[in-house]
Amino acid sequence: MITQIRQLIRKGSASERESDNLLFLTRYILLLLIPHTIVIGILSSLHTLWLFTAGALLFTALFIACFVASYRIGTGRISAALAVFLSAYAFIFSIGLGWRYSFQLLLFVCIFVFWYDITRSVRMKMFLSIATGLVFSLISAMSPIGSLAIPSDTLSFKIISYGNILFSTISLSIIAYFFCTQFAEAERKLYLYNRELKRIAETDTLTKLPNRRFALDELEHLQQNYAKDGQLVSFAIGDIDFFKNVNDNFGHDAGDYILSSVSALFNEFMRDYGFVARWGGEEFLFVFESANGDEAYTALDTLREKIGNTVFSWHEEQIPITITFGVEEYSPHAGIENTIAAADKKLYIGKEGGRNRVVF
Repeated sequence: MITQIRQLIRKGSASERESDNLLFLTRYILLLLIPHTIVIGILSSLHTLWLFTAGALLFTALFIACFVASYRIGTGRISAALAVFLSAYAFIFSIGLGWRYSFQLLLFVCIFVFWYDITRSVRMKMFLSIATGLVFSLISAMSPIGSLAIPSDTLSFKIISYGNILFSTISLSIIAYFFCTQFAEAERKLYLYNRELKRIAETDTLTKLPNRRFALDELEHLQQNYAKDGQLVSFAIGDIDFFKNVNDNFGHDAGDYILSSVSALFNEFMRDYGFVARWGGEEFLFVFESANGDEAYTALDTLREKIGNTVFSWHEEQIPITITFGVEEYSPHAGIENTIAAADKKLYIGKEGGRNRVVF
């Protein structure tokens, strides 16, 4: 039963441009109002207040009509109709029955519904809130405070007065819940959006590896950690041998294929050691955390052999690929930049020495 009611309430609006949350909120309040007005009508009839019985039945019909119309009419018009009918309901019954029945509290529900509607301007919300406040003042001035249509010592009086307080409390709680969940959802979406933007900004489009910007940020953190606990760090610069020949002989699409394929192998291999980033062109930066130069050298020599033994096929053509590495162990006296520069120099020593090797 509860699930069916929830599904009934959570059915979307007629227009895709409208706020579903405001629609659901309006339906929840309408579902609370319908039994509320029915009870008021029954109690009024028990005390032969036939005019208020008829009024309660009229408002019951209006609220039911609003609920049914919410599946065909725009959310803004339904919420506006709710506010108008609820204000009229509070006004008529406060003046007719008396201030002590607490019908005037229903006006606060209208104010919060106004402010929840994201389609209205702040100026319009302020205007509607002030108008509601004027209605509240008018009720205060015109409602009989001492005289009661139903004696205060009767059960009917207690049901009506406490029922109005309970209805207002539940309605405002529902609105507060919608406010909180909407805010939390907006915060979550903003967090995910910012995280995705950060990922895009720090990822190389072609290779899907971290880019130079990400690497520089990570290196700064590594330097700070080294200063705290003396953690070992080694760097290597790797360069694909004769990569220009791949572009010249097979085309730039083949070059892109080689870069992305080799990068996938790099990324998988470095998961146990640290990370790899595209440093620029066909050059890659390898960062070995908690590893000295000898350990980094051994790992890279294994990676070099793996790359050399891998078959890279492009349009039924096999493209042999080798790679050369320069390795340098981090020293706090040299600093990050000088350590990477030293690894880069060793890379070029390896290239001049015949390529397809690791130099440490």
